[in-house]
Amino acid sequence: MKKNILLLLLLISTYSFSQNSNQEKKSQAEIKTFILNETKEGGKLDFFTKIKGKEYNGSQVKPGLIMTNLEIALYSWGKANAELGIESVENALSIFKEFKAKDLNRIEKDLIPMGFRNDLK
Repeated sequence: MKKNILLLLLLISTYSFSQNSNQEKKSQAEIKTFILNETKEGGKLDFFTKIKGKEYNGSQVKPGLIMTNLEIALYSWGKANAELGIESVENALSIFKEFKAKDLNRIEKDLIPMGFRNDLK
C-alpha cells in the first residue's frame, strides 16, 4: 500500500513538473520581445539609465579586476539574456543592436558575450 501511494505521488509530481516546464518555455521571439521591452528605460533589464553620467567610473568586481560601470552594465545585460533563454551570443548581440538601432562598438561586442558566458564566476 505504501509503495502504491509513493508511486502515485511520484507520478503526480512528475506530471505536474512536466506541465509547468512546458508552460514556462517561451519561444525565442517571445523572449526577444520581452528583452527589448525590458531594456527600455525603467525596465527590468535597464542597467544603463542609473549609470548615466558615471559610465566610466570604476569598481572592483573581484580581486585584481576593475570594470567601469558601463562594462558592468553590458556584462549584466548579456548575463540576463543567457538566463532568460536566448540561445546564442550572436542572438544576444543582434538583440542589443536592434535595441540601439545602430552597429555595436568593440566594448559591446566584447562585454555582452562575457556576460552571456558568465565569465566572471
